[in-house]
Amino acid sequence: MIGVLAIAGALPLLGPLLIASFIDEAEAGAVRSELITIAGIYVGVGIARQILSIAVAWTATDLSWRVTNELRSRLTRHVLNLDLAFHRSTSPGELVSRVDGDVTALSDFIASFAVKAAAATVTLMGLVVVLLVRDWQVGLGLAVYLGLAISTMFLLRNKAVDEAATEQAATGRMLGEVEERLTGADDLRSNGGGSHAVATFQKASAAVLRSALGREKQGVTLWVISNAVFVIGGLIALAVDVALLRRGSITLGTAYLIFQYTQILRAPLSALSDETERVQRAAGGMARTLQLLNEESFIKNTGTSRLPDGPLSLTFDQVSFTYGDEDTPVPVIDDLDLTLQAGTSIGVLGRSGSGKTTMARLLLRLVEPTQGTVRLGGVALGDVPLADLRARTGVVSQDVHLFGATIRDNLTLFDETITDERVRNALAELDLLSWVEAMSDGLDTELGPAGNGLSAGEGQLIALTRLFLRSPDFVLLDEASSRIDPLTEQRVTRAIDRLLQGRTSLVIAHRLSTVERLDEILILDAGKIAERGPTTDLRNDPTSQYSHMLAVGADVPLDHVAVPVTGNPA
Repeated sequence: MIGVLAIAGALPLLGPLLIASFIDEAEAGAVRSELITIAGIYVGVGIARQILSIAVAWTATDLSWRVTNELRSRLTRHVLNLDLAFHRSTSPGELVSRVDGDVTALSDFIASFAVKAAAATVTLMGLVVVLLVRDWQVGLGLAVYLGLAISTMFLLRNKAVDEAATEQAATGRMLGEVEERLTGADDLRSNGGGSHAVATFQKASAAVLRSALGREKQGVTLWVISNAVFVIGGLIALAVDVALLRRGSITLGTAYLIFQYTQILRAPLSALSDETERVQRAAGGMARTLQLLNEESFIKNTGTSRLPDGPLSLTFDQVSFTYGDEDTPVPVIDDLDLTLQAGTSIGVLGRSGSGKTTMARLLLRLVEPTQGTVRLGGVALGDVPLADLRARTGVVSQDVHLFGATIRDNLTLFDETITDERVRNALAELDLLSWVEAMSDGLDTELGPAGNGLSAGEGQLIALTRLFLRSPDFVLLDEASSRIDPLTEQRVTRAIDRLLQGRTSLVIAHRLSTVERLDEILILDAGKIAERGPTTDLRNDPTSQYSHMLAVGADVPLDHVAVPVTGNPA
């Protein structure tokens, strides 16, 4: 790229030099063949410039896509590695704006402005060098003028960068508003919230307009001042030409060269000035990109310890946790002590807000304990590499994400190393093969966006099969049996039973029927253990909270059950 741009920047200098030579040779009475030779070289240089402009455009576009695609990948990996606190405070719409929109501005910058700037640098330096050779006083004067012109442009450009960053930040917030409203479109329509959604979007859109107008004003100011500088430069060049010609200090060809080089100087600087908006967007995008790359996760991946083979035991050792980003933080998990033997299963019950989901996040190391230690297999989670932890644990949540792709891709999560035979064996072992084969195209059945075409319960079946294919040693089911329609509940139950065999498992549920077949029951209340014990013992103990819940009804949501204060927290 540097080589192509060096030639592209030098070629504009040859044209005026050839014409100046033509004028001087003609004035000196050169023969016709010499003049024709100069003219032929001039035409050849013109053709070469056109060919080279294509080469520059091709090379610059290829380079910009390579660089910015790598940057998008780097940003995406970085964002995925940031902790839950960052994602709680940043909307997906804003992240799309930053990972894609800001990087696209950088791509445009590389493909357009950066190329012009590099070629212009070669051209401008060449102008000064050629005129210094012809007449050092003229060359020195042009260098001073060039320095003043560039300084003026960059001073104005720097003032415009903040406006561009403000506009891009406003655009990110607007996209966040759009994403949030589209996600809740059904609720907004059914509950009459459409007017509110439109009003908030209009406010966000107005903020984008105001910041865009501020950036445009800076751009217009730069355009006006830079053109004034060029006009003044042209007038000065004409005055210098007249004065030097009258003194006989320069030839007519040199006079032409001085004036023409002044005009050539205007061309690259004008091109750069015209690209002010792109520069502003790129500078704002780079500032926001660097800010995003500088975001650090509180979850440090510095562990080196290896988890033991086989099912993993679980220990919560005096663990407490508080969400620090809330206005009035209160402990969600409060001094929790829990030990679960390897290969056993425990069901976690409790009302909404009792700490069940936070307990799952601590186990998966999506958040760090405020105090205390969580261990798997006797190893503190902070000492385990995150990749090892993710590989050995598996989770199915109540909100399963499906993709607009085939059933196969949704089962393997696009892992091409997983063969169809392995997928079919997993489905058969979970007693789901006949269900998949009954679909229109079997494993090749295409799902719509977000898995459109499957019910919530069928989505759970996909998630359970995904987990079975990974074969983790610790399984976390977070409300995995919620929202299941009666037709698929039996399939889900059988799949869960098979998945939990030979693995340590923690099952969070809102329905008692989900946990009746598990080894132990744990009831949380305000982040503390309200009751714990073997499922059979608690079921047969009429004084236990679990027994009271069963008396109300196995399928009644826990938030509707009045749980007695007394109980056995053993």
